[in-house]
Amino acid sequence: MRLPLSLIVIVAAASQVGATDCGQITRDQGFDLWCGEVLCTWKLERGEVKRVGTWNAKDPGVELVGDDVAIEQLTPVTSGDTTCIRFELVADIAEDAEVRLNADVFGDGSVEFSERLPTARWKPLSFLIPVRAPYEGVRFELTKRGPGKAVVAQLQAETATGECEGFTVIEPEPAPAGARCAANDQCASGMCRMINDPSSWFGIAQLCVECDPGLGATACPDRQVCGYDGYFSRVLHVTTACVPVAAKPLGEQCRSGAECASGVCNAFVCSTCDGGSPCLGETCGQAYPNGPHVCAAGLHQRGAGQPCATHADCASDRCVGDTREQCKDGRACNTPEQCPVEDGLAPGECTEVGVEGGRCQ
Repeated sequence: MRLPLSLIVIVAAASQVGATDCGQITRDQGFDLWCGEVLCTWKLERGEVKRVGTWNAKDPGVELVGDDVAIEQLTPVTSGDTTCIRFELVADIAEDAEVRLNADVFGDGSVEFSERLPTARWKPLSFLIPVRAPYEGVRFELTKRGPGKAVVAQLQAETATGECEGFTVIEPEPAPAGARCAANDQCASGMCRMINDPSSWFGIAQLCVECDPGLGATACPDRQVCGYDGYFSRVLHVTTACVPVAAKPLGEQCRSGAECASGVCNAFVCSTCDGGSPCLGETCGQAYPNGPHVCAAGLHQRGAGQPCATHADCASDRCVGDTREQCKDGRACNTPEQCPVEDGLAPGECTEVGVEGGRCQ
């Protein structure tokens, strides 16, 4: 698909719009939010954490308990926000505790920055880290090894544009599929393509892909098609890769009808009808927002054994299949943590919307 230069410029600019909260990158900077025995917004990777007092007993912090502990937070910051990140923290770290602050650009498991925190007794510490653009999302990780005590009272990351002059720039690993890109060599797959993308402005984006949709039937091995392969991360876009032909049920995201068991992909979702497969005497409508198109959606007209996307599609009011939960942008989810950030760095809702691969009972 060839685009006018003006539109390409607009799309490129839109692709760099990131997500911070007035420059703040991390959530719960003071470790105040606890869900029982664990932090609510920091994920416990391994080991144990404990809520403890700091220099101020009324201002709690987090103690990293044990010889091997790690907590992490995946943030939606992008190069559209900044290419310079400032870390500030206050900690109580014993000499026999090795505490490190790590940064993993794209959140793909490759740590590009690792800094050992010095022994400190509630001493404020600060770091500046320049990151080469483009990038989308950074996973911050705090680790501790050794028997010594380590308590962190505050840890915040914020944009610091213009403050990283003279510092060694972090070069991210080639981007995974679903990341924004400007050239082939920025992608781990070696392919950066302008493609249709349901979650992007104007419905298009230049992304790293695992296969080239423009190559048609030659893009993938036999009995596979270049289509949507789900989301690697909530800070990235849908992955474009080789997927089995005619394997996706009603309600799953798709790029073409070849991916769907129904043979119909309408508005990026496996459906039962579209302009080429019309309903006979019925209206083709969307069952729910960012959902499949079906005949007589919600009108209780489907009989036993016929495909359905919600209970309201069936005369029996009973659609049997897997529960479909998704984020507002249409990606499947099980928890809100799998959904993109919407406001104040908090992820959006993961909502039950219908039935995937349903049949009326």
